Amino acid sequence: MTKGIRTVDIDTDEEGNTNRVRLVFGPHYFVELHREEANRVTFVLGATHHGFKADASEVNGELEGFIKEVREAHPGNAVD
Repeated sequence: MTKGIRTVDIDTDEEGNTNRVRLVFGPHYFVELHREEANRVTFVLGATHHGFKADASEVNGELEGFIKEVREAHPGNAVD
């Protein structure tokens, strides 16, 4: 079984702005950040080809709400 950090991909535009970062790790997990229109950011977390996405553009936004839900459901795994 593959372990560790396997791949880090960074896509930039012709001006050097980062448009996408993808991190593949462990046997089949990935994290992606996508720069959308108006510099909004989408966070994606998954295993193989399924997972979830959340808008990560604002404080107290969608991603922060998901983090809060996971922390409440799994307090033993919370980090500060």
